[in-house]
Amino acid sequence: MGSTFQKNTLVDVIIRELTRMIEQGEIKPGEFLPPRKDLAAHYGVGLSTIQEAIQALSAMGMLESRPGKGTWVSQDALNTLVPPSTVESRLGELDARKLYDARAIIEVGLTELAAKRATPEDVEQIWKAIARMEATLEDNSAFVEADLDFHLAVARAGHNELLEQFYYLARSLLADVITEIIKLSNVKEDAIEIQQQIAEAIAGHDHIKARQAAVDHMAIIDSLITEWSKQQAKPDPS
Repeated sequence: MGSTFQKNTLVDVIIRELTRMIEQGEIKPGEFLPPRKDLAAHYGVGLSTIQEAIQALSAMGMLESRPGKGTWVSQDALNTLVPPSTVESRLGELDARKLYDARAIIEVGLTELAAKRATPEDVEQIWKAIARMEATLEDNSAFVEADLDFHLAVARAGHNELLEQFYYLARSLLADVITEIIKLSNVKEDAIEIQQQIAEAIAGHDHIKARQAAVDHMAIIDSLITEWSKQQAKPDPS
């Protein structure tokens, strides 16, 4: 098996379900989605899963959101719908390396912006996510969700909606790979250490240190994806 990445995550399930509801007219253009907490409870998933699905669909132009107002189906949503087979075919052409490259460029830029623009509330959310990561070291699924919350908090702290949406989409496509690489030795502990450095730089509004910490973090992920890809390329002994 090569390093081609096939997406099959909870986020993907939610994206498919929301797309189906829009396509079948259960939620019409201009109508609001239920609150995100209600959607999370209804589908039995974490709030971050709903948030990531919504951001991915927003990046595709199907949904629109405004803080304090909610999320609604865009007027042009039906024009953006693509048959699932076409989407799967296209995703099948994207390997982990290409997805990582896109994520790295966006994340480094967003981290630098976060150091320049983060509010005290933004910084608080970043530290809360790190605390959850520390508390879930023995639970891979919970750790991945806390890690996602950390990166989402940093992305929001950049206060650039377009870059934020691009980041959500790139990261969601790497979700399966991330779930696998955290199983490697010491990955979670190393992630917490460097993310603490990122948080400190953002809290201190030091965009130079924040950018360098993000570059270092991406370099670590780069090496992990390389290792993961090599493992995937090994012949199946069976």
